[in-house]
Amino acid sequence: MREIGKQDTVPLLLEIGCEEIPARFLREAEQGLRKRILDRLEKFLLLPRENQPANQHRQANPIQTFSTPRRLTVYVPEMLARQEDVGSEILGPPVKVALDAEGKYTRAAESFAHKNSASLEDLIRTTTPKGDYLALRKIMRGQPALEKLPLILSGAIIELGTSFPKSMHWSEESKARFVRPIRWILAVLGEGRQAATVGFDVLGVKSGDLSFGHRVYSKRPIRVKSFKDYGTKLRRAFVEFDPENRRQTIRTKTKALLEDSLVLVEDAQLEEVLIASTEWPSAIRGGFDERFLHLPREILITVMRDHQKYFAVENPEGKLEPYFIAILNVDSDDLGLIRRGHERVLQARFRDAEFFWDADQRTPLRERLSRLEKVTYQAELGSYGDKVRRMHSIANRLCDALEAQGITENELRANVLRAVELAKCDLTTQMVQEFAELQGVVGGLYAKAQGEAEAVATAIYDHYLPEGAEDRCPRSLAGALVSLADKLDAVVAGFAVGNEPTGSSDPFAIRRQANGAVRVLLELSASIALDSEIELELKALHEKLSFDMPKVFDALAKFMRERLAFHLEAVLGLRYDTVRAAMEARAQRSEFEPLQTAVRAKAIERIRSSQDFYSLSQSAKRIRNILNKSAKPEDYQGRELDPARLEAGAERDLYDAYQRVRDLAAGKRAQGDISGALETIASLRASVDTFFDNILVLAEDPEVRRNRLQLLSALDLLFAEDADLSQIERAAVGS
Repeated sequence: MREIGKQDTVPLLLEIGCEEIPARFLREAEQGLRKRILDRLEKFLLLPRENQPANQHRQANPIQTFSTPRRLTVYVPEMLARQEDVGSEILGPPVKVALDAEGKYTRAAESFAHKNSASLEDLIRTTTPKGDYLALRKIMRGQPALEKLPLILSGAIIELGTSFPKSMHWSEESKARFVRPIRWILAVLGEGRQAATVGFDVLGVKSGDLSFGHRVYSKRPIRVKSFKDYGTKLRRAFVEFDPENRRQTIRTKTKALLEDSLVLVEDAQLEEVLIASTEWPSAIRGGFDERFLHLPREILITVMRDHQKYFAVENPEGKLEPYFIAILNVDSDDLGLIRRGHERVLQARFRDAEFFWDADQRTPLRERLSRLEKVTYQAELGSYGDKVRRMHSIANRLCDALEAQGITENELRANVLRAVELAKCDLTTQMVQEFAELQGVVGGLYAKAQGEAEAVATAIYDHYLPEGAEDRCPRSLAGALVSLADKLDAVVAGFAVGNEPTGSSDPFAIRRQANGAVRVLLELSASIALDSEIELELKALHEKLSFDMPKVFDALAKFMRERLAFHLEAVLGLRYDTVRAAMEARAQRSEFEPLQTAVRAKAIERIRSSQDFYSLSQSAKRIRNILNKSAKPEDYQGRELDPARLEAGAERDLYDAYQRVRDLAAGKRAQGDISGALETIASLRASVDTFFDNILVLAEDPEVRRNRLQLLSALDLLFAEDADLSQIERAAVGS
């Protein structure tokens, strides 16, 4: 290839060719590679400046990424052909030292110039906050991008290799790892006649200008000179490298196989897996024996989706039809051989499911409870029988709390405790042992088939929900209580035996269980004293296990507050300072009730844009700073505020307004009107502003100063009652 020309900007194309990357890792790997290359290009000053008008649009998306199971691709449409020059100023001695009375350079100036390989003529004067100094301006000339890119690209690839949950190493020469063996690396800077290969070596693989097409249809290497060239030649070689194009292909080809009377059972998660599993997708429609339709819909769909990666098909009324759609990674199946093979496999899987269903019915769930004693939950925590007993205690207390608040249903407690008793029994069934994805669901289906109450069956069916931030919650109150008992036990017991999450590592899914518990708590619309519940279960666990109970309790309390803050910010979209203000409210310090915290946070979010609330928040911050930084507790604590010492005018007016607002806000709070309480407190804004405009808080008279600090202390308590107003950030005004 020819040497690159002297262009202002040039495109960069990188492709890492691998053995098939597992679908679950592909999208994260694509985004991880993008971030690492972007960070390095910025660090090495190889991206055009954002402040140049011509580059404003480009910088909105300076890097494009693509992926298939066999490749990770990065395309930088425009990067600098040469690094930017960097100017720096080296500060020397002060002018009064560097120049004598006649304005001539002194020995100090000469030494400074000599030390920096400069002449006296190069010296300049510069003004700093400390005065005038001599200085030198130096320009570090940028290097060609082609010289820096080997380090940038190889470093990004090696660092990406360390980020995978599971990775491999296959080279005796290097201990570096990657998710799958790298087979080729395409790295081209520029395009057409000015294209140049970026030469480097990673894990024994040398970069070049070659790519490869579909494993089945294209055996020869493909020489690439530009991104357009890359796309054209890969598609000729049966590779669609853009995941979004593969998505549209899958949808189009799937729709073409469905008659007017058939509808695809939508499955976004399966679609993502298939996009990440194919390079050149096509679709086929197969069928199965209608006799299997007597099995529950959930079992049929799970077999098709989770085990075979097929889309299920239904009619417009929502009834499953005896068909499936399979996505292939080949161009066609003209002879139907692939279709018949898929049908044979699915038929066998359905026969297994049918056998398990029939065999499991011979031993009802209620007769399986004793078997849980032999199923280990966790080595230190005992069996699933032990877990069910812990869940039973938690569920009982939750029912007590709801009944005390008037939240109940017919036979709620009986249904909850029965569901808890049977919820884990499906773990002993053949169906769940073969199809683990169906735990809980199978229990609910079996409970219904075996004559348990509908409320009990539904609660068992839903008790693993929600499994993610976007997942639905249990459909019934009983299901929510069983789910909450299960998740709280998992979190508290997990911490008790030292299985709490550390950093990004969470092998026991404690963080996910806690997120689910928080969401269910908020959906319940009931006030649950979470700290008290945690303490009660820890005491029960401490009778059988040895752990530092105060330390574990403190860690759990902090962890659950972090999970609530995460939910309020990431799921509900509340601003971080809103959440912090709600979390720091005095009203919740005696007992942590997630629902009440969420109510406060939503109330703050509704009124925070009002000028009175914002201005009062800044005054609250000022008051907190005065009390913490300009005074000591002994300056104002220990004695009551003396109204007689208050100066007539702004000081007395503020005190009177404070008393009135305090009582009105307390009344609103007692009625559950947190927004009303906050709005009432915000009405103090004018009185507080007038006070600070006219009154010197830190007066010389110690008694006057003490009294004024006591007034501020009273205001500080009020301003933190329903929300710590001092936590609201200045930058958020009007937002």
